[in-house]
Parts: sequence; structure tokens; C-alpha cells
Amino acid sequence: MIQPQPPSPTKRRLDIDNLRSLAVLLLLVFHTARLFNIEPWHIKDPQYTAVADTIVRALNQWHMPILFLLAGMSLAYALAKRSSGQIARERLKRLLLPLAFGMLVIVPPQVYVERISPQIPNRQSPLNFDGSYWDFLPHITQCCYPAGNFSWHHLWFVAYLLFYSLLALPLVAALNRGRAEKLAAWFAEGYRPFLLGLPVVLGEWLLRPLFPSTHDLATDWANHAHYFYLVLLGWLIASHPRLEQAIHGLLRPAALVAAACTLLWLAALDRQITLPPPLPRLLRLIGEIGWLFLLLGWGALKLNQPLRWLGDFSRYSYAFYIFHQTVIILLGWWLLTWAAWWPLKFLVVMIAAGAISYALSKAADTNPLTRLALGVGPRR
Repeated sequence: MIQPQPPSPTKRRLDIDNLRSLAVLLLLVFHTARLFNIEPWHIKDPQYTAVADTIVRALNQWHMPILFLLAGMSLAYALAKRSSGQIARERLKRLLLPLAFGMLVIVPPQVYVERISPQIPNRQSPLNFDGSYWDFLPHITQCCYPAGNFSWHHLWFVAYLLFYSLLALPLVAALNRGRAEKLAAWFAEGYRPFLLGLPVVLGEWLLRPLFPSTHDLATDWANHAHYFYLVLLGWLIASHPRLEQAIHGLLRPAALVAAACTLLWLAALDRQITLPPPLPRLLRLIGEIGWLFLLLGWGALKLNQPLRWLGDFSRYSYAFYIFHQTVIILLGWWLLTWAAWWPLKFLVVMIAAGAISYALSKAADTNPLTRLALGVGPRR
């Protein structure tokens, strides 16, 4: 049985770091698939394939949720060695500055490519621009995308994480420790950890029809209820080893729930099976909880150690996240007329984007200013 330790100011949880790194690397698969799937995006390849739709759906089910859950767990460990005020200042420095830099420097090329590609169907914001990138630069602060050019695009995650971190700090500080202990102990029995997914299901069920996903912060209430709860849940899990141990002990049931619910949900979306209208959405949400528990248990079992094949990627995963989507979109645009078989094109874009994003992240580590702008921590 895996024995998780209470948050320690000295011992680092490598499974959290490594799981986060793997989730960031999977964004290469996810956003390259966005070039080829049917949903509108910033740039679309002419070779639509249903396989890309399946990849996007399957990863989207649990991919961002695990990142928010891990952020909550990291918050618990940060609170073990720093005060709330210190963490708030650190989050502002590490999240707000890269967000501003990204919106002014990294995101505009994505918007420009979309604006100069009127021949491409399914653009997310089908406005046109005629001119060079230097001509476009004075217009980048025209607010707000999709009606304008100013946007955070994929950096919505950074903005939301900053907002949730600052909101969670006073909330967890105000929680009664004894009551939190009793709550965690109650959920740690048998299959009760699965009940921790009920707020996700209820929140989505009640709010999603009223508030579709926008990533605009102001009106995105269904996503806020979903993701902020996962941040708090991550904090609760990491703060109470008995609860975390109980979740790790559900590795096999979680795998069964994740696989069964996801396969049935995808089959219903592809119309291979017919289910009553509310059931596919319920399967998706229950499957998400299964995936989250499966990943936590598998990570604690296999990833709580230095991994040579990941190397120093954990140090650069944040900068890699900031760079990767812009690189994918530029490569997709550059290779738009390449009529290669789509799996070959997919692999070329994905591998090249990974290599370029990693090289840019390493380059950012050579200067204190670029380290600050891209959230790369100081060298130890």
C-alpha cells in the first residue's frame, strides 16, 4: 500500500511534478489534434479526420482537471513552508508577469495567422487582416477576441490559476482544521472517495446549460465551479494523508470506472450506441473522476522518483506551456499546403513543436529577465 506523507517543508513530491510534466507534454497531442478536428479553432488543416475528434474529446475529459487538481495539491505543500502572504506574492510574480508577457508577445502571432487566413474554414474568429506582422502589431491590444485581437488564448489557464490561488488562500486558512480532518476521515472509508466527485457532477448539471465554456473569466461560471472545486479538492487530498491513501487504494476500481464510462460516452457521441440524452454527459463526468483518481494512484506508485527520461523538463514545463500552442499554430499554418498523409503531418507538427518549445524554454533560462517573463524559477 502506498503511504503518502503529510505536507512537508523539506520533502518534495516528485510524483506531483512528474504528473504535471506529463500532462503538459500531452498538450502537444491535444493541440496538434485541434488542427485536424471538426471544431472551430485558430487555424485548421484541410485534412479533417474523426480520429482527431476522438483524441480531443478523450483528453479534454480529464486533462485540464488534473492540472487544477495538482495545483491544489501543490498549494497544500507550499502552505507547509510559507505563509499565505508569501505564497500570494509568489503567485502574482510567477503567474501575472508571464500572463502579461504572453498576451503581448506570445499570443499575438496566433491571432495574426488566423487573421491572414481567410481561405481556411472553421476559423474561431473569422476576421481578416491584410498586411505584415509588423503592420498588425499596433492592433494587438484591440479588445477583445473574438471581436478584437487582444486575448490570452491558451493562457486562460494561467489567469484562472492565479485567480483560484488568491481565492483559495484565505478560504483554506479560515477552514476549521478539526472539521476538515473529520470530513477527510469520513471520505477516506471504502468507496466513499468517489463521492468527492458529486460537486463536479452537480455543478456541471446545474450550471453548464446556463454558462457554456468561454474562458473569459467574467462569465465562465460553470468552469469556475468545476475547476475551483478541484483546486480545493487537491488541497484537501494533499493535506490529509489518510484520504490520499484511500484514493490510491482505489486504483483498480478507478481504472474500471474511467475506462467503462469513457468508452460508453465516446460510443454515444459517435452514435455507435443510443443512450437517453442526459446519460452521456453523466458518463463523461463520472469518467473524469475515475481518471483523476487513477492518475493520482498511478503517479504515486510509479512517478514519485527522479525519471531520467523526463530530465529537467519539470523546470521548464511552465515556459513550455506558454510557448507550445503558438509554435503548433505557426507550424500548422506553414505546413498548410503540404498534402502529406494526415498521421505523418500530425507527427511532424507535434514532434517539431515539442522540440522548438523545449529549445525556447531552455533559451529563456539563460537570462534573468526572460526567466522572470516566462516563469522559470531561479537556478538552484
